[in-house]
Amino acid sequence: MSDDTPPGTPDGTAQGKSAQPAPDTIFPSLPLDELVAALARSALFRDVEPAQLRLLAFSAVVREITEGEVVCAQGAHGAPAFLVSGGRLFLGDDVVGPGALINAQGAMADTVMPRALSAKKNSKLLIIDRPLVARLIGEYPTMGRAMMRSLGMDLRGLARGVRAQTRAAMAKSPTRAARS
Repeated sequence: MSDDTPPGTPDGTAQGKSAQPAPDTIFPSLPLDELVAALARSALFRDVEPAQLRLLAFSAVVREITEGEVVCAQGAHGAPAFLVSGGRLFLGDDVVGPGALINAQGAMADTVMPRALSAKKNSKLLIIDRPLVARLIGEYPTMGRAMMRSLGMDLRGLARGVRAQTRAAMAKSPTRAARS
């Protein structure tokens, strides 16, 4: 036993207690820079400055999830955004892993979880809820403006798509053709 090994068993554990692996060996976590990059890839956060995304990721609540644990049921109201830091989770029938941002809208609005989220294996999540985002927007108004710009672009794109589908459907409609 070396001088820096605590007393107890030869491996340094206290007598009568089993050695527990470090949390990172159970659910390896993404480094902060990769979490920031994952946030930046999402439509909601794409225009937010990297320093603000770093603060968001650093300030989020970290939750360790054990295999089989249900994180959020399908249809749950008020679900926050979840950023997978490590491990694997079921999102409905799909499997998601590190870097996946789930329910991004939950960071800004009261949403309904479209699919259940549960741990396929031990995992680590960052919880990005509305109070956290509101606090950061209060401190950094440019963050809120960037997020609103992103939402506006998404809504404009959605409206263009709906208009195009409506025009296509009307062009195929027999009643429309008969009136012409």
